[in-house]
Amino acid sequence: MDTSKYAFISLDESRAIKGLLIFLIVLGHNAVFTRTFNGSFHFIYTFHVQAFFILPFFYVYTKQSRLIDCFKKYFARLYYPFILFFIILSLIFYITGGNNLDYNKVLNLDNSNIEAIWFYILTLFTGNYYLIDYFTGFQYLWFLPVMFSMSVLKEAFQNNKVVNIFLLIIGFVCYILFFVFMYKKPYDENCNFLLMIFSPFAILQGCGAYFLGKVSYNLINNKYINVVNPVCTILFILFCASYITALIVKGSITYCELWTYRFIMPILFINFIYYFKSNISRYSFLKKLGDYSFPIYIIHPPLCTTAYLICKNYFQINLVYAIVVQFVVLFISFYISTRWVKIDSLRKRTLPRAINEIL
Repeated sequence: MDTSKYAFISLDESRAIKGLLIFLIVLGHNAVFTRTFNGSFHFIYTFHVQAFFILPFFYVYTKQSRLIDCFKKYFARLYYPFILFFIILSLIFYITGGNNLDYNKVLNLDNSNIEAIWFYILTLFTGNYYLIDYFTGFQYLWFLPVMFSMSVLKEAFQNNKVVNIFLLIIGFVCYILFFVFMYKKPYDENCNFLLMIFSPFAILQGCGAYFLGKVSYNLINNKYINVVNPVCTILFILFCASYITALIVKGSITYCELWTYRFIMPILFINFIYYFKSNISRYSFLKKLGDYSFPIYIIHPPLCTTAYLICKNYFQINLVYAIVVQFVVLFISFYISTRWVKIDSLRKRTLPRAINEIL
């Protein structure tokens, strides 16, 4: 038994919560669903991905880890897969002739091959989601560099009070910039692009995720948890109801309203999950999804895009097909993931658990 850490949730609860979160992430990428219900895309994105950043804070390490050890550990688990799958997706995108973001408007580039290569290398070192989108046609890989930086900061400095205060101050600003304001079109005129393009290993977004996780941890790990937790749970339900009501009545919400939801909903949602953690852990299918949440995350976006194009061109965009797409994509992603992980040599080369599995 590892006595260097303790947890606020059991193993089964953790597995089920991961399963629920990956279900919601697939739903957010299910364009048949998000185009069926106006505003559902922005609604889901006010809380579901953010909860994955908070979940590691349910595990507290009692021993201080060296920064270099944390870096190597999470580089193998998170940043190496980002580099690998970024290269794979970008090659596929290049071969198929894809093009998305006209990034050269930002820095007045002449779009030469040399500068394209420079931006490609820069993407590998920064995890900039604008450039990930430009080179691959997908943005979802941004999650891996951010989780990498956040995980390193959490494990290396969580017991250092001085560094924690500094990270919380910087993290608050970064949380507002990258998780609340995010971006507004056109992408290339946004200051977030310029901030992230020179942020190695998505460290600024990682600080924002650290702030979110630490605040959520402090809400759960306090003597008033029996009051705070149910209150946050009720508030989450009320905020969901208010968002849906606004969509029904007005058809949309303002940017100020959206920013408010993005600021508070992740914290309320993780309390909602914590309140119902025992109930969630009863569902075996969620625990099975949770066991393979990482490979499912890697696999599902191209499947969602393919399913959307099929429905758009040959069927219809409605609730029935949205449900079908959701479970077909989950089933295929889950099936591929189980086979992928069971081939140990392939798993070590693509989803290593330690740095020595790469070398």
